[in-house]
Amino acid sequence: MKRKPDFSLPAIGRYVEALGAPYGLFRTLGDVSPEYDACGAPVFIAGNYAAVFRIRTADGKRRALKCYIRPTGYAEAICEALGRVRSPYLVECRYLPDELYVFDLAGQGSYRSVVLMEWADGEPLGRCLARLCGSDDREGLGALARRFDRLGLWLLEADFAHGDLKQDNLIVMPDGSLRLIDYDGVYLPSLAGRPGLVAASPAYRHPLCGNGFFGPEADDYPLALISFSLHALADDPSLFLRYSDGENILLDAEQVQPGRSELYDRLMDRFAKEGALAQVRLGRLLRSPSPRLDGLAEALAGLSGIETTSGAASWSVIDDEDPRMAVVSQGGLFGYADLEQGRLLLPPVYQDAGPFHEGLAVVRLGDRFGLIDRDGVWRIDCGRYDYVGPLSGGRALVRRDGLYGFIDRHGREAIAVRYPFACRFHEGRAVVRIGDKYGYIDTEGRQAIPPVFDRAYRFIGGKARVNRCGETFFIDKSDECWLKFD
Repeated sequence: MKRKPDFSLPAIGRYVEALGAPYGLFRTLGDVSPEYDACGAPVFIAGNYAAVFRIRTADGKRRALKCYIRPTGYAEAICEALGRVRSPYLVECRYLPDELYVFDLAGQGSYRSVVLMEWADGEPLGRCLARLCGSDDREGLGALARRFDRLGLWLLEADFAHGDLKQDNLIVMPDGSLRLIDYDGVYLPSLAGRPGLVAASPAYRHPLCGNGFFGPEADDYPLALISFSLHALADDPSLFLRYSDGENILLDAEQVQPGRSELYDRLMDRFAKEGALAQVRLGRLLRSPSPRLDGLAEALAGLSGIETTSGAASWSVIDDEDPRMAVVSQGGLFGYADLEQGRLLLPPVYQDAGPFHEGLAVVRLGDRFGLIDRDGVWRIDCGRYDYVGPLSGGRALVRRDGLYGFIDRHGREAIAVRYPFACRFHEGRAVVRIGDKYGYIDTEGRQAIPPVFDRAYRFIGGKARVNRCGETFFIDKSDECWLKFD
């Protein structure tokens, strides 16, 4: 039979008094030895809903005793459900009804229900990050980020949600493994339709989710936000000292929104240029209009070091010029896949993407163009151009403010942006317009054939079709042989 929650709970001081001389006050635990500070007071951590005391039970084991100062209502159901879960990510917890006798100010007393938990003898995530970032331990930070991603994958598969993921509720154990603590906000299927009684931290909560948000997707957003921040620190540990405020790691949920933080934009740009596409995908999920982040599991799997494959049936093939590096579309975004092996190579994070030419491909990420290599590394930043074409003959056509020019494979402007019209190079020649006439230039930008044509087309097999004064001709690259086309 479920007990009704007791809404008249003692203040912390009443529990401190009880734990100060606990002998005979526990109904089933027997002899409990609290840990005391230098002043002889019981050691405890105060939260919004409870005080957690460090104790040793009769078997000599160190444990945590949670004593409630505000009602949560679901503690018994949560402990019962989690007690059936066997996972290294959880600590053991037991709900003990009417366990601790607590006196009130009038000298009267009653038994109060508590939760007994395994003590996670590690350090909170925030303290661990301060240590690793302070020593510039990028390898340790990277390993920690991947462990968190694996925890996230497990949590997404679980039939419950933690409900209050934040750095204070993640403990890093001496061996580097992670433990989740503080289960008061846990969502269970049996609680569907009921209100959440424990408000998650606003810094980790989806912007559209108020204090009462309570559902199976409660962990999606904080998982993405924490993972994104951890991988950013692995890339640049100095960010922690500059941006962490004790509550968030680097960014809170509000700062991720457009126009709120230059750090988010800078990190996204940096990840894109480094070819860290899983991080880019994760960052994009943080701006999802829904607290349910579709694709989160795939993003975490890619970051965790777990190799994943996706079937071609989930893709739309856009360009299979090279089936081993085909352009594919999924969910309105573009990436690359090996069609022969049915394996996704670069996840769909781009607003536009073209096939690879001369080892590089043109992509658009947000409003920026760039050229990437086959590993997804951003080799050329073309942010100052509003159009970029594929490489051909070592030159890529670019456009800025309505005029065209060419860059080389290192991003240098090899041919000035000055033509009102231009086409990509073919067989060492490119069509350009000067005034109202068309001609040809070579890859150094020198005039190869004067601009005397009303229309001009690319060279194929050493010949190009042109129009002049209403007549059509085929010319060669030397401009010495004109063959009239009838």
